[in-house]
Amino acid sequence: MHPEGIVEWGTTPKDFFEKKVAMMWTTTGNLTNVRTNAKFDFGVAMLPAGKQRGSPTGGGNFYVFKKATPAQREAAFKFIKWITTPQRAAQWGIDTGYVAVRADAWETPAMKQYVAGFPAAAVARDQLPYAVAELSTHDNQRVTKALNDGLQAALTGAKTPEQAMKDAQREAERLLRSFR
Repeated sequence: MHPEGIVEWGTTPKDFFEKKVAMMWTTTGNLTNVRTNAKFDFGVAMLPAGKQRGSPTGGGNFYVFKKATPAQREAAFKFIKWITTPQRAAQWGIDTGYVAVRADAWETPAMKQYVAGFPAAAVARDQLPYAVAELSTHDNQRVTKALNDGLQAALTGAKTPEQAMKDAQREAERLLRSFR
């Protein structure tokens, strides 16, 4: 079920806290926020499966630029190694709700204690074997916008789902023409 019109994705955690919505699909990065602010019991589940299970993955990346000086590269690698240790990855997951980025982070005492007290934290980790990469392409923001515009047109009834997706595909192909 879905209310008429468009529900702004960014408002869903607050709508959930305020009991305006009963169920939401959001990033694990909202888990600590929800745990802190929802004044009622709630659950977490894997995404439902149709033909197969799946879950998009995302997240941030670390970049070391070609033009960085040797000192900058050394500092960047030192920071990357530190921030991605099992202990830091576990603490980041605990503090934010994001899935810890290393399997051994889940074996740290802090993470084991956290999951023992809050089993919902392990649901996204347990779904990772079914995960797929998020949409990523040249001109990603514009291509994603074409897809989102198509989804909005279908959800608002401005276009049939079939026409909305055909138009989104056509726009994506136009945007990517120079990359072929």
